[in-house]
Amino acid sequence: MTDLSRRIVLDVLPDRKKNTLIAWLRRPPDGIDLENLAFAATDLWAHYRAAVHDVFPDVAVVADRFHVVQNLHKIIHDVRREAQQSATDNDERTQLKGLRYLLLKNEQNLTESDKKRLAALADSHPRLYRLWQLRQALHDWYEERTTPEQAQPALDAWIAEARHLGLTPLNAFCDTLTAWQTEIVNFFHHRITSGFVEGMNSKIRVLKRI
Repeated sequence: MTDLSRRIVLDVLPDRKKNTLIAWLRRPPDGIDLENLAFAATDLWAHYRAAVHDVFPDVAVVADRFHVVQNLHKIIHDVRREAQQSATDNDERTQLKGLRYLLLKNEQNLTESDKKRLAALADSHPRLYRLWQLRQALHDWYEERTTPEQAQPALDAWIAEARHLGLTPLNAFCDTLTAWQTEIVNFFHHRITSGFVEGMNSKIRVLKRI
């Protein structure tokens, strides 16, 4: 549990259960005042959203953008790996080799070599290329300085384009986006993420390795 404004850790809960979080929100430790809580950022764990709404019905929950994008990255990785496994000859395997990071690369960071590989991919494996385009479009959507009212139809259009590809894992991701639409679009109200939490988790993992 963190305070994103002051960028400090407030507490560490023993588990991810809904009732555990509800109990904490109702009776936080001494010195933690939640009376003026206005919004909260979480990952896409439904128990967190439900717990916040149970205790604070008027508090806006913001789905963390990095967890949304991370879920899409996993799908791109799985689809790419499946394409590699289905390759019929060595030339096709060579073409698909090393695409993992290219398919997650932002357009402004592409080298000339990257652009040529993507152009070739558009001809040989159009669905993989479309996945890269969709990932870029989602990234650009999050970067827009826009209103929630404008962001919502753009997200709906993204979901419709993604479903058109007919990929089962991508459809499941679209189901998640639909289920979390309000919380995802809330980002354009409050512009917060739980990136600080992930940074703390990374530090903890480093300390554990040491």
